[in-house]
Amino acid sequence: MLSVENQIHIYDFVRVISEAINLVSPSLNKHHKIVTCIARRLVQAMKLKSADAQNIIFAALLHDIGIFSDEERDRILTFEAQGIDVNTHAHLGYELLRHFDPLAESAELIKHHHASYCDKGKSVPLGCYIIHLADRVAVLFDESREVLEQVPEILVKIHKTESVFHPDTLAAFARLTEREYFWIEAASSLSYQQALGSMQLSQEVIDLETLRSFAGIVSQIIDFRSSFTATHSKGVAAVAKQLAGLSGFSSNECAMLEIAGLLHDLGKLAVPNEILEKNGSLSEEEFNIIRKHTYYTYTILNKMSGFKQLARWAAFHHERIDGSGYPFHVPGNEFCKLSRIMAVADVVTALTEDRPYRRGMSREKTESVLWQMANEEKLDADIVKLAIEHFSFVNVIRAGAQLEAKREYEALSSLIDEKRKAPQETTLSLVQVPLKQQLAKNEAFTLA
Repeated sequence: MLSVENQIHIYDFVRVISEAINLVSPSLNKHHKIVTCIARRLVQAMKLKSADAQNIIFAALLHDIGIFSDEERDRILTFEAQGIDVNTHAHLGYELLRHFDPLAESAELIKHHHASYCDKGKSVPLGCYIIHLADRVAVLFDESREVLEQVPEILVKIHKTESVFHPDTLAAFARLTEREYFWIEAASSLSYQQALGSMQLSQEVIDLETLRSFAGIVSQIIDFRSSFTATHSKGVAAVAKQLAGLSGFSSNECAMLEIAGLLHDLGKLAVPNEILEKNGSLSEEEFNIIRKHTYYTYTILNKMSGFKQLARWAAFHHERIDGSGYPFHVPGNEFCKLSRIMAVADVVTALTEDRPYRRGMSREKTESVLWQMANEEKLDADIVKLAIEHFSFVNVIRAGAQLEAKREYEALSSLIDEKRKAPQETTLSLVQVPLKQQLAKNEAFTLA
C-alpha cells in the first residue's frame, strides 16, 4: 500500500494529465477547460446526479487526449468537421484510459464524444452528447473578440446544426444562453478551477497498483509521440526498480521508484519531436530546450498531493553528484539514494537502447562510460558497481520491458490506422431546421 505521505485522489490524476496536455498543446488544453466549464453548467442545468456529473467533467477535461499531431488538433478545433476523421482521436483516448479504473467510465464518454444524435442506431450515453455540444460551442469562441458580441453568431451556428445534438442538452443550453455569466465564465481560462471546485468530487484513495496503472498511461502519452521514445520510459522504470531492489530497498519503495521511472520524462512533452528524433548532434539551442524537460517534470508532479518525494526521484535524473547536472544543480548531500539510482537507470537505458543516431552500445562500451561517469563523480560509484555486477540480469529486464512497450506502441499504431481507414461518421448537418420550443423563446436565436 502507499504510505500516508502518498495518499492520492482521483482528481490528482486528471490534473496531471491535463498539465501534460498543456505542455504539448496549450491551445488544446485551453479548449478542454472551456469545454469543461460549459459541460459543468449543462450537467447542473440538467440536474444530473453527482457521480454522473463527475465522470462527464473528467471526460470533458481530457476528451481530446488522443490527439498526437498538430494537424489533427487544428482540424478537430474547427466547427465544420464533416468529411474528416473526427473519431480516431476519440477512440485512441478511450484506449489510453479504459483500463484505468478511476477513469474507465469517463473513457466511455470520450469514445463517443463526437456522436451525432441523428445516428440513433447507436447506444450512446447522455454524457457524450453533453460533451459534444460543449465541444462544438467551445470551438466557435474567438479569443481576439469580446465574447458577448460573439453570442448571436454562435447561437446561429448551433441553430443550423441542431439536429446533431440531443434535445435535452439543447434545452439546457437554451436556458443558460440567456445569462451573460455563462459566456463570460466559459471564456475565462481560470474558471474551470471553479467548475471542479464546486463539485463533490470523489475522495477515494488510490492503491499502489492503480497508481502504477496511471503512471503507465502517462508514460504512453509521453512516449507514443515518437517511435523512438515509445519504449524509453518503461526501460528506465524497469532498470530503476531492479537497481533499487539490489540496493536493499523495500518492495514498496521499489514499486514507487518504478512509477517515478515511468513519469521521469513527463517534461519531454514540451520538446518538439524534431529535436527528440534528430539524427545527429543537438545545437546549443536544441540542447537548452531539452534541458527544460526535467524542470517541467518536477513542477507538474510536485503539484500532486503526496508526490513531493516521487517528484524528486523522477525529475533529478539529470542531476549529478558533483552538482554539474541540470536543472537544479542539486549538491551531492541533497541528492538522495533513490534519485541517484534513477540517474544511473536513465544512463544505462540511454546507452543500451537503440537511438535514431546509433545502435545500443555493447556491454563493454556501456561499462566504460558508466565507470568514467562514476570516476568523475557524475554518478554514484556504488550504484554503478551494482549495475555492472548484475549487468546481464538488469539488461535482460530492460530489454523485456522495452519489447513490451514496443508491442503496445505497435498495437496502438495499428488501431489508429484501422480507425483512419474505417468509414467516417457524419458529425454535423448544416441543414437548417426549426429550433425546439425552448430555443425559440431566446431572442438571441432569431435569424436575420
